[in-house]
Amino acid sequence: MRNAHLTSTMLTVILTAGFAFSAIAQRKTNEAASRKERVLFFVAHPDDTIACAGTMFLMKDRFELHVGVLTHGERGLGEKGYRDGSTKATRTKEEEAAAAMVGATVHWFDEVDGDAYPNRDVCRRVADLLLELKPRAIVAMWPLDFHQDHAMSSACIQKAIGLVGMREVIEFYFMEQSYDSRTFMPAYTVDVTEVMEQKRAFIRQHVSQNKGDRMCALEMFDAEMRAQRCATFNVLGSARSKCVERFAQWDGKPQGSRCIFSELPPPKGWKQDWSMAKPSVWTPEGGMK
Repeated sequence: MRNAHLTSTMLTVILTAGFAFSAIAQRKTNEAASRKERVLFFVAHPDDTIACAGTMFLMKDRFELHVGVLTHGERGLGEKGYRDGSTKATRTKEEEAAAAMVGATVHWFDEVDGDAYPNRDVCRRVADLLLELKPRAIVAMWPLDFHQDHAMSSACIQKAIGLVGMREVIEFYFMEQSYDSRTFMPAYTVDVTEVMEQKRAFIRQHVSQNKGDRMCALEMFDAEMRAQRCATFNVLGSARSKCVERFAQWDGKPQGSRCIFSELPPPKGWKQDWSMAKPSVWTPEGGMK
């Protein structure tokens, strides 16, 4: 009887441990399955992400979003605000509020507005962030830009990608910045018509830069002009697009088998056509004409 009791007890312990390990393994599997892939937007200043805010709203339920900001835009309200630190505090708060609207985490690199360079230290720190996040994709600023800080931020993220050896494995795109991007070569056009109001609200979080709602008006006007140009050249296949954002590809060609833009929710009644030979577009049912 004693041996039978011991055998029964051992079986109970083994089964209990087995169930516990199984539950832990299942929990880890569920956590891995529910973990969203990450997309990092890397910019020079607070408010630079307004160029892709509509796309961020479309992405927020599909991806885990992160924003890397090279400076705090300390000189955005003049030298007095820079010297006393008030502008840095204001613009940091504004960027955090805007990022919260799309569920994004902000990472600051504390370079000085107007005096930012892709030096060894900051490139190494950006590289460390890439190793930590392991993003599926990065969206950066176009390298040829009227604003020197924009160009410096682009150089910084490109160097960081090289430092960690991600150049051949990561999806890397550039956003089009209204009025600043020069000779921009779009590979992807995203219709953000359905999130236009959210984009306006996002822009208006940057109160210090949006005097008289001017920044909001200019950005939305530019997005609407892009949509009109796309309709004129049949890029979107329909005049129903009222607001679009555009993105370039690292090597100037559309992405291959994987593309973050191909996984965005299509506008109602539309489908996607991600042709390798054409810019990515939203097309009405029936396909591209």
